Amino acid sequence: MRKKKLPDHVKGFTLMEVIVVIAILGALTALALPKFTGVLANSQLKTDQANVSIVQSAVELYRAENEDKLPTVATFDALVTALNNAGYLKNETISSASGGTFAYNSTSGIVSFTPKTS
Repeated sequence: MRKKKLPDHVKGFTLMEVIVVIAILGALTALALPKFTGVLANSQLKTDQANVSIVQSAVELYRAENEDKLPTVATFDALVTALNNAGYLKNETISSASGGTFAYNSTSGIVSFTPKTS
């Protein structure tokens, strides 16, 4: 069988042009990917810090409305559950976005966050 010759007005890309475009896209991806992963990790840490602030504010509101008494719980998860049941928090559970650990000191009423170590 004979190959049909394309008309002169039909044009396309050569294999070399396609390879060059793919190489450029690969290089741009290699440059952008590390920056994106850094942004993602930073946003997860900021999310955890914001959650600490939200829970701490709920503790302070609870304390103000309950004659300066703190919630009588021992763990962060129990604190979140107690504050949710009392109507001070919307969420029933709060988990770390970055893999760190939340803690609650029932004596001082302080909520803290320890980031995950690499």
